[in-house]
Amino acid sequence: MFKTVTRFFILTLSNYLTLNLSKDVDVDQLVNDIESIFFNVNITYESLYLSVSLLISLTSIFLIYFFRPFSEMYLIYYLKISYYFFINLVSLSSVYIVLRIVGYSRLNLLIYLLSMSIFLLLSEKISKNTQKPF
Repeated sequence: MFKTVTRFFILTLSNYLTLNLSKDVDVDQLVNDIESIFFNVNITYESLYLSVSLLISLTSIFLIYFFRPFSEMYLIYYLKISYYFFINLVSLSSVYIVLRIVGYSRLNLLIYLLSMSIFLLLSEKISKNTQKPF
């Protein structure tokens, strides 16, 4: 449970920083969609970035648990870091496409994908080592 909460928090923070540090990110289409559904809603970009970050983190955590039975077969032939890179890439790209978020920094996105893949791999190794007695 602690591992999942930590992963969720770190993923959300990293997603938020990726969006916030991208200078040309365009979320105006998402704002228009939200305003067309909910009338007279005042949305700040920071709250929108946070909600997108939460959605990406939830998707990542869900995909990790959903693909857990298949991951062992996948990991027999490939590196585990490529599995986490795939999970991060699928969750990030699907949320960005569905919510029509454009203009993000590709360098920040690449840094996010690599760093979070390494983080997920290390958190998996740390949790396996702490569960073993002596």
